[in-house]
Amino acid sequence: MPLPQPASLRDRTPEFLAIAERLQRQPGFSPASTSGTASNGTGPGGQASTSGNKTAHGSEFARRAADIGHGIHRTSLKLQKLAQLAKRTSAFDDPAQEVDDLTGVIKQDIQGLNNAIADLQRLSTRGRGDDRSNKQVADHSHTVVDNLRSRLKDTTATFRDVLTARTDSLKHHRERRQLFTSNTDPEAVLPLLARQRTATTSTSPAPAPAMPLSPAPAVGSSIASTAAATPSFLAASPATQMAQQQQQMQMLAPQDTYLSSRAEALRNVENTIVELGTIFNKLSELVAEQGELAIRIDENVEDTLSNVNAAQAQLLKYLNGLQSNRWLVLKVLGVLLVFLVLFVMFIA
Repeated sequence: MPLPQPASLRDRTPEFLAIAERLQRQPGFSPASTSGTASNGTGPGGQASTSGNKTAHGSEFARRAADIGHGIHRTSLKLQKLAQLAKRTSAFDDPAQEVDDLTGVIKQDIQGLNNAIADLQRLSTRGRGDDRSNKQVADHSHTVVDNLRSRLKDTTATFRDVLTARTDSLKHHRERRQLFTSNTDPEAVLPLLARQRTATTSTSPAPAPAMPLSPAPAVGSSIASTAAATPSFLAASPATQMAQQQQQMQMLAPQDTYLSSRAEALRNVENTIVELGTIFNKLSELVAEQGELAIRIDENVEDTLSNVNAAQAQLLKYLNGLQSNRWLVLKVLGVLLVFLVLFVMFIA
């Protein structure tokens, strides 16, 4: 059986090369091919680069906003721990060092979050455009920034309340300690010893004149023994007083250290409250700026509403004019038809 003759062959290699070249010219297929079209800003390459920039800007804004949100959440958890530590009222288990460390960390976190929100606002302002889609994105960014700022403001207010409670607790402990402890002056701590020393120095008798020799030896021996014993007592009394004073000062040293640490913690809390006041002032300035922006938006909306009402009035006038012109056209056509009928009937 003879083999069938092969059909006519066509070389489709040029078509394949043309399809490959067309695919290479499509936007996003090859960076080398799209760079030439994106350089002049015309053609599909330029449009792709513009949309890519918008997408990158949106992703950067979303990433920063998410980081700020997570940072505020972590700061809130630290505030809860600080509030639990500040609620401790025991004078013997006061976590002063832990409270100071946690206060410094939270203060740095709040300052960093405040700066990050300011940078995020600048980023959203820089990405605004004139078209409608960019305005919608700008409104969304503005809402996100306001939400983050309000959350940070609430966190800062909570931090201030915790520090105020800590300050009140420290003042309460100090007042209680002042009620149940005496002065740190050794003279005040040892009043009996001070009175004894004062009485000894003030009522010491003057040197007695020489007594005549008594013929009774027993009496003379007793007087001599008493005179010999008296200087030894006077010599031992100042040493005992100094030992008691040193012992009392050693007992007062830990108390002075504790009071100094409490005073230092109180000063740190007061300084932190002052710095929080500065942060609140910055936040109030930002809120005032947002309020001015909202007022301007309200004024623009009112102007737009008045313009829309004026445009509606003009459109109604134009519609009335069109309706009157329509009746005029119908009248003219009716007159023409009447003349045409009369012309056909009587003249033709």
